[in-house]
Amino acid sequence: MEEIRIRQAKLYDVPAMSRIERDSFDSPWSAEEITKDVTAGGNVYVAVAEYGDEKAGYGEIRMIAGEAQIYNIAIAPEFRRAGIGEALLRHMIARAEEDGCVLVTLEVRSSNEAAMALYRKLGFREVGRRKGYYAKGGEDAVLMDLDLRRIEVEVEIEI
Repeated sequence: MEEIRIRQAKLYDVPAMSRIERDSFDSPWSAEEITKDVTAGGNVYVAVAEYGDEKAGYGEIRMIAGEAQIYNIAIAPEFRRAGIGEALLRHMIARAEEDGCVLVTLEVRSSNEAAMALYRKLGFREVGRRKGYYAKGGEDAVLMDLDLRRIEVEVEIEI
């Protein structure tokens, strides 16, 4: 079994990331948009996942004022169901924690059950919907978040 390696994306990764983007979405980001994000620095972090010698997926997260938003996770079709999406998501959550974020948010197509199952597995919860958000097909966006404070306190109240 090959090892999944995740690292910060570099300019030379953009062609592979662009192919993954085109193979994954109806309205893909352009290579120019991906390049802009890869070179942005600051509060934008783009990670690439490698499986063996291949670029298998990538993800982007933006962090500001204690909150992080996952902008994109895309896995090449030939590498789906190999744990790469989960590894990327865990990597981005760890990056948000390192940056001092206390909340991670994302949106996902309401029909993307596989992605929502993964997000729930890692503790995300549905917090809302944007009706007809996606232009192609008028599909709803499901809004999800993960509270990184993860403080669970049991309180007994007498009435």
